[in-house]
Amino acid sequence: MTMDPQTLERVYQAELGAVHSFLARLGAPSGDVPDLLHDVFLTAVRRWSSYDPQRPVRPWLMGIAFNVYGDWKKTGARRFEEGRDELPERGDGTDLESQVEARKTGAMVQAALLELDEPKRAAFVMHHFEGLSPNEISEVMQVPAATTYTRLRTARLELTAAVRRRQSPSPGAAA
Repeated sequence: MTMDPQTLERVYQAELGAVHSFLARLGAPSGDVPDLLHDVFLTAVRRWSSYDPQRPVRPWLMGIAFNVYGDWKKTGARRFEEGRDELPERGDGTDLESQVEARKTGAMVQAALLELDEPKRAAFVMHHFEGLSPNEISEVMQVPAATTYTRLRTARLELTAAVRRRQSPSPGAAA
């Protein structure tokens, strides 16, 4: 069974945001995410015959995205960009200070996530940000359910510790 253009468009429109967020939370730099997204959906088209239409498509795509990201890391095909923080735009009804604070918090959580090893980070992101069940994650990552539960529990503990370290002033810092 091949993927027809209407199905591709429907799946792409419905899942693009989730796959984009997943790749970014795994640690892909923003400049590389479009290329990775392309690879994920190209792989999905090629492997469409392996998809079981009785199951949700998102976990299947997350598995592809996890593998594409892993392959990308192995090849070292990353772009090297100057880090730049974009200023939030006004206009959505929130004040600029709140937007800046939200971005700082988001950046701190992202940095803490990057401290987790990839299998834990992927399981955590799939569960807490993308809403996949532990059983779906086990299937996507091809590991026993007990491994997924352990990864999730350990990831929560390690992430909490990483956030606390970032919130605490470093020893010897000027007050």
